Amino acid sequence: MDVVKEVKLLKYQMSLMKHMINAEEHPFFMFAIDHEFEENQVKAFLKILGVFSCRIKGEDISVFYQNDQLFSQFSLSLENVYAPTPPTLEELKMYVTNIFYQEFELEYLLCSLKKQFIQTEVCDFFLQRLKTDLK
Repeated sequence: MDVVKEVKLLKYQMSLMKHMINAEEHPFFMFAIDHEFEENQVKAFLKILGVFSCRIKGEDISVFYQNDQLFSQFSLSLENVYAPTPPTLEELKMYVTNIFYQEFELEYLLCSLKKQFIQTEVCDFFLQRLKTDLK
């Protein structure tokens, strides 16, 4: 099969999958599909959220999070990622831009993660910050 046919087939299969996935049960996955996120982008972002969870709680960041080359491809400073301070909204925005190479509504992204029960405490932390910033 030539490349053009293969791409068309993959696009069609992706369209079928979007109809099969219940967007209410998997809103973040639909967000990832709609924005054409790559696997490493999703993995890096979810890892950032895990690190943020530790930072918000004031916990030591485990070696599990630190021993990873995943962030280097996005030119993220490990010193900043693993800083012992609570994360900021500006930091989240910067990581989103660096990882996904685009900007989108953070509230929509955070709500899609929260509805899918992915790092709900981190999502609540940043959603509260967004509400505060809007006032």
